Amino acid sequence: MKSAFHFLKTHKTLWLIAVLLVAGGVYFMQKEEVSPYETASIKRSDVVQEVSVTGRVESEAQVELAFESGGRVSAMPSPVGAHIARGDVLVRLDASELLSLRAQAQANLEYELANLAQLTKGARREEVAVSEAKVASAKVAVNNALLGVVDKIRGAYSAADDAVRSDTDILWRNSRTKNPELNISTTDSSLAISLPPQRIAIEGKLNDLAGIAQVVGVDGDAVLLMSQLETTEASLSVIKKYLNDLALVVNGLSPSSMILQSTIDTYKANVAAARGSVEATLTALLASDKDLLTAESALAVAEDELLLKTSGPTAEAITAQEAKVASMRATLANYDARIAKAVLMAPFSGVVTKNDAKLGQTVAPNIALVSLMSDGKWKIEANVPEADIAKVAVGNNATVTLDAYGSDALFSASIVAINPAETILEGVSTYKVTLHFVEDDNRIRSGMTANIDIATDKRENVLAIPARSVTTRDGKKYIRVLSEGIAVERVVETGLRGSDGLVEILSGLSEGEQVITFEQK
Repeated sequence: MKSAFHFLKTHKTLWLIAVLLVAGGVYFMQKEEVSPYETASIKRSDVVQEVSVTGRVESEAQVELAFESGGRVSAMPSPVGAHIARGDVLVRLDASELLSLRAQAQANLEYELANLAQLTKGARREEVAVSEAKVASAKVAVNNALLGVVDKIRGAYSAADDAVRSDTDILWRNSRTKNPELNISTTDSSLAISLPPQRIAIEGKLNDLAGIAQVVGVDGDAVLLMSQLETTEASLSVIKKYLNDLALVVNGLSPSSMILQSTIDTYKANVAAARGSVEATLTALLASDKDLLTAESALAVAEDELLLKTSGPTAEAITAQEAKVASMRATLANYDARIAKAVLMAPFSGVVTKNDAKLGQTVAPNIALVSLMSDGKWKIEANVPEADIAKVAVGNNATVTLDAYGSDALFSASIVAINPAETILEGVSTYKVTLHFVEDDNRIRSGMTANIDIATDKRENVLAIPARSVTTRDGKKYIRVLSEGIAVERVVETGLRGSDGLVEILSGLSEGEQVITFEQK
């Protein structure tokens, strides 16, 4: 019994050992079958290369407008927020004065055009007769003006003689001699010294005036008459100065035991009357001189017109008149330009974002009053780093998300411009890229932050593998392929590297092969 028990115990142990050995073998066999490699199947895919940047939405066109010259605001029909079309008035300045000047310039142009037409056509006999009548009338006017000058010269002597000898010589003793003496005292020593010589000189001036008055206009010599006129004007100016000095003396008199107030009043009245008479005579003389010059000028114009009509137009005359017409047209164009500058008009359709003008306000030139941005036309400006700029080209398409609407709202855009000049941002060279939205969308607003993925290149339906499986050594690209459980290294030629981690395989692999992407060490 004991032997049987020992036998069973011994066999049980052996069986247990056998089971453990079998289980261990199975475990180690299964362990050896687990591969240390992670692989990816080579298949055809689309490889897309993208450059991701951040930008800002701006209006396609945005300008600030100002007047070139100042003025008063008379109208502002386009307030902030108004949608306006190209050419609409934004602000208008008062141009009433310019409009009046333009109307005058238009009239002048029409007048000169009529003159040119008349000149080229030539004068009619009736017109010649009218011009001859104008000349005759102008000659009469000149003759009358000459008679007026003669009359004023003769009257000048009478007025001067009365003013000096009748009105003011009561202030003198021996007034018409070479030793005149004032019979009144003055505290102004300079006048006391200067007046006697003046009175002596004036006696000679009066004699000159008397001589001129006797002969003026007798021989009809116009040149002599002008000389006589100048002499008379000069003599009256000297007498005027003398009377002004006398007025200073008598106005400084005070009543005393030597002179009564009534006497002083008489002196003052006489001097004042003398001064007034001489001043009026001198004014009339100058007026007659001016009238004569005007009459002579009118005669010259009338004679020129008659000569022009009787002799017919010359080439030079026509050219001169054409120049006048051109000058008038230029003047009119100048006013038109100035009137146009009194209006701020929209250079494109859009929305008014600023209008600081106020009705009746006087605005200065070159101060921005109105801001305008294009309506519904938006662009994005972004800065692409130097490392990526070679990948980017005009025409590249892009997918855009706006922070305001999250990543689910996608917008399409395309690159329209790349600035060739760099912009330094935080020490890094970047290049400004401008994109246009492909479609208008009323959700887009100026100033929104845009996240941009620019599709710089794409390969469709090509062999592609994860880029991490490719290694570079000695200028060549290598990958490892799992073939019947064994890793085999191959040389491959790669193409476009995608932004999603795939790289294009040009040669060295076939579709369906397993590329090792990771090895468990």
